[in-house]
Amino acid sequence: MHAAGLKYWAFISYSHREVKIATALQRALETYRIPRRLVGRSTPLGNIPAYLKPVFRDRNEMQAGADLTATVREALAQSRYLIVVCSPDAARSEWVNREIIEFKKAHGEARVLSLIAAGEPLVSRIRGREGEECFPEALRFALTSEGQPCGAPLEPIAADLRPHGDGKRLAMLKLVAGMLGTGTGVDELVHRDAQRHARRMALVATASIAGMAVTSVLTVIAVRARTEARIQHVQAEDLLEFMLGDLRKKLEPAGRLDTLDSVGEKVLDYYARQSAEGLDADSLGRRSRALHLVGEIREQRGELGEALAAFTSAAATTALALARAPNNGQRIFDHAQSVYWVGYIAWRRGQAQTAQDAFLRYRELAEQLLRIDAANGDWQLERAWADQNLGVVQLDRGRPAEALASFTEARDAFARLVAVRPAVAFELADAYGWIAQALEASGEFDRALKAQQARLDVLRGMTGATQDTGIRFGIANAEFDLARLHLNLGSRSAAEVNARAALEQSESLVSTDATNFVWLAEACFDRLRLADVELALRKPKAAQNLVERAAADVARLMASDATMLNWQVNLHGLVVAQRARIALAEGRSVLPAQSDAYLATIRKLELSGKQFSSMQTEIVATAELISGDLLNHDGQHAAARSRWASAAERLQPEFSSNNYPALTLLARIRLRLGDLAAARALTARVEASKYRHPVYAELVKEMAQADRASRPILTSRGS
Repeated sequence: MHAAGLKYWAFISYSHREVKIATALQRALETYRIPRRLVGRSTPLGNIPAYLKPVFRDRNEMQAGADLTATVREALAQSRYLIVVCSPDAARSEWVNREIIEFKKAHGEARVLSLIAAGEPLVSRIRGREGEECFPEALRFALTSEGQPCGAPLEPIAADLRPHGDGKRLAMLKLVAGMLGTGTGVDELVHRDAQRHARRMALVATASIAGMAVTSVLTVIAVRARTEARIQHVQAEDLLEFMLGDLRKKLEPAGRLDTLDSVGEKVLDYYARQSAEGLDADSLGRRSRALHLVGEIREQRGELGEALAAFTSAAATTALALARAPNNGQRIFDHAQSVYWVGYIAWRRGQAQTAQDAFLRYRELAEQLLRIDAANGDWQLERAWADQNLGVVQLDRGRPAEALASFTEARDAFARLVAVRPAVAFELADAYGWIAQALEASGEFDRALKAQQARLDVLRGMTGATQDTGIRFGIANAEFDLARLHLNLGSRSAAEVNARAALEQSESLVSTDATNFVWLAEACFDRLRLADVELALRKPKAAQNLVERAAADVARLMASDATMLNWQVNLHGLVVAQRARIALAEGRSVLPAQSDAYLATIRKLELSGKQFSSMQTEIVATAELISGDLLNHDGQHAAARSRWASAAERLQPEFSSNNYPALTLLARIRLRLGDLAAARALTARVEASKYRHPVYAELVKEMAQADRASRPILTSRGS
């Protein structure tokens, strides 16, 4: 049935402990007069009426084990919206849960509205707080095709009836706005309601002062003006808080960047008409959050220059608030977030020094918080995250020793906190992973291996390690890194064990949700790593099967999002290189179009200003090396040399580092370009390390062949 022909505007579902709240809500909704200027406006659910009635409220008690009555089913089918009064009792109510499921089956997920009366939303995800949960299960999860509430997790946006939430009036207005559809916003209702309230106050004031002197009348007019202005200001601030809070949470999962952008811009427009110096601390906080919203949207769109401008402006706003209250922990914390974002965008833009300066300032602010309250766990976390962010920049700048010191500071802080906050174990594991990367960049593969194993042990020891998808994903990634490190040390059998474990874990995740492309990408990386091991174990057929399975999924990933460098550069490059390696190992050729298309994409990305990480640079250079080998095999020597020269230029910045995979790759390329002396020098440096990846073994063979070819032929004295 079309929504405009339905009998009820809403069906109120509630636990009967909340009968008073449900009764008051029904009365408030049915007696609320829609502002005249909105009546008759067209919405997706029909024209807006003067009143939203009737509203159905079930008055029957549910008997244990009973199913929904025919009356209830009919009312649910005939209702435009379902309003769920949320509380711990409602969360435990089988009756409420069944009503939500029945409504979703009839009308879908989008027309369910929530009103928090008691309890806390989504705390059932926190161990020990399940009893405080206010959202019923059918609100927290989407329905499956079988109609069961065990699909994708949801984060319902709710009006909050509690005094410290929206309060009664604003909560009811949010529900009304939701029921009127996309054609009407909360801002209009709040504004009209404020005007109506001000008029009522003015009428009361006018009646009470009848007969008073003219001076008294003038006083009342002034009071009336101030009252209306105050009410409108409070309502506007409430609206802004809603836009930056609930509305943002509702729009972000849907990917509505355009709407989110307009939300942030509207808040900024509001504050642009006011002097920052005249704003109070709360208003300055809202202004900075709006700038953060605009900046985050610009960042997601890749508009990094505009994102930086927004975050820089936010930093100026939070700095002003901090200057007014330099010892206020909240003001310090707010400014730290702005400084973090400035550093993050600088890092994204490849401005390493600017990023490092910002992260150093971020760490100073975190230390300032700890001087106020050293026992505050949240602020201890801020300091640890500051160290970790700084370490990432130091590692990118080729300073692994400094990065290792920063990561170690972060790890030690997380280790101290994990005893009182078990969930911090995930951060602790992450810190071990970064320590492993810093050690690997220093050529300390043995220590890196131990750090990665410590990361894996922490993850496996976490509560819910076999069920929690986030932990399982971390385990897959740690197994992958262990496989890579074992292969770098020449331990092929150990690498195979870890690579298979990684693939088993990631494919298990994909089997539970094939639409989760982060998990799918991890599975692709794991297949390609295992293919690398199989090639080292001289199993080209097994390697080829893994590469082709990965290739199909990589094509799907790239088609879904052309901006993801992890897919377009890393995964695609690994597929191209692996296919070529297998073909060369089997003495057959592959179509050059594959590598040509990949390298054309790389050139396009570079021309657009994209900057590649060290790992991405190695992947691209490997693709250039192997595609050059294929061209050379087919007799296209000049084209092959061009590919090798490009790869050598790309890797040259790694020449003075201890990045042994890159040095090995560069030595092989120099050998192909005829620079035997440079190739020998590079080979000697790698030989002095513990790097023994199968690619190093290929370099040793190639060097031996080159030495034999360059050795002069001796003739007998008499010839």
